Amino acid sequence: MQEKVPNFQRVLILQGGGSLGAYEAGAYKALYEMVTKADNERGFKDKPLIDIVAGTSIGAINSAVLVSYVIEKNTWEGSAERLYEFWEYLSKESSLDYIPGFTYWWDFFHNKVNHDIATGEAARRYYATKEFSAVGVPTVFSPLMPRLDTKFFDPQNIWYRFDSKPLKRSLEKFAKFPIATTFDEKASMSQPRLILVSVDVAEGATVVFDSYEKEDGSRRTGYGKYIVQGGKELGFTHNIRYDDGITADQVIASASVPLNFGYIPLKVESYNNTTSSYEKNIRYFWDGGIMSNTPLTQVVLHHRYYWLNRKGFKDVVPKLNIAIVNVHPAKQDTIPWDHDGVINRREDITFSDRTEREEQAILLVSDLVDLGRELIKIAKDHGASDDIINSLLDRKTINHGLAIRPRKYSDILIGQFEIGDVVRINRKSDQHTISNKIFDFSSKTINQLIESGYKNTLDRSDVEYSGENF
Repeated sequence: MQEKVPNFQRVLILQGGGSLGAYEAGAYKALYEMVTKADNERGFKDKPLIDIVAGTSIGAINSAVLVSYVIEKNTWEGSAERLYEFWEYLSKESSLDYIPGFTYWWDFFHNKVNHDIATGEAARRYYATKEFSAVGVPTVFSPLMPRLDTKFFDPQNIWYRFDSKPLKRSLEKFAKFPIATTFDEKASMSQPRLILVSVDVAEGATVVFDSYEKEDGSRRTGYGKYIVQGGKELGFTHNIRYDDGITADQVIASASVPLNFGYIPLKVESYNNTTSSYEKNIRYFWDGGIMSNTPLTQVVLHHRYYWLNRKGFKDVVPKLNIAIVNVHPAKQDTIPWDHDGVINRREDITFSDRTEREEQAILLVSDLVDLGRELIKIAKDHGASDDIINSLLDRKTINHGLAIRPRKYSDILIGQFEIGDVVRINRKSDQHTISNKIFDFSSKTINQLIESGYKNTLDRSDVEYSGENF
């Protein structure tokens, strides 16, 4: 018997950005309070707070902490506090906070001598990241021995690297792995779906880890070219299996910042053209932010795939209401002219939210599906036979031989999806911002980020709405 389709599902997407993930913790707490209150007023009894939690890099880590908590406690109540505890655990006091007058004298020169000189707060953040780069943050990363340039013998080309094992240990302290969830409307509370994004370094491909099961009940990620030989579908070039659920290694693979951290090795089954078989091997992964720092498209595609193939819905899949927390501002009021400011602006633009364009493309596809259905209805109403229409729908699409699973025209017209309301919570840079802000885990900065995320979401000063509700 086919399950009842929920009217809509809610999605929380958390962007990557290192220590800026503390802002997401504050924004999430405000979002929790707002949605819980609205649900009570609308009479949404037993409606899950969030159905899908997705993230990249630090957003993936925050997402894993939240989903793990909900699975363990079978409630969203207390989840915001859990995330706060996680960030309190990650933060570290900077030695600059113990130097009397440090910020006072910087502010004096900034205000009285030259406004181009950094503010006291900007200087504190700047030198805090210098300190952490040298000695590390015990709960996040530790410095490795610098690697000298043995290729060009350039003394300026020294590679400063960090070990991410402390971050993995911190994650495992606050989240239980593996994480495997499923949709069950008969359960006392539907389990949230966890979707994370990483990158296969050699393949240059986005890799998505999903806590929900595939149509055969397994949990796996396939990526690369889709292989068809002799009319037989063999599957994607690479497959990662995790039937027990998403692992801590996979979460860290989403948060392995290139250059700063090393590759994360994962076991993969890859197709060997020579032997015409799949063989186990080790492949290496990087931070998903370099491909998709705001993984809206990945969420929509996997949402449709699950309801279409696992649940068997052919008409429409649940509408998605989406909240996105952006920590890298796409817009900035002033243009920077100093070196550090230019680097900071470049990084923000590089990792900023581009999902408005993706949203437009997704909705265009949905409209084309609706148009196709209407044209078929008109054709039938004007005498076109079922045989003619079915013959067309049974044909393979023009692009069936590319890096996607082969499909017929009829496959395009099933499982129509819709994006409903979209809420974007956009952190704004202040006058104290610095280029290496993602490494500032000082307690003062973390508390500032949490507070601003909470306050600016609650008073909606950082919020943009496309629609009326979430």
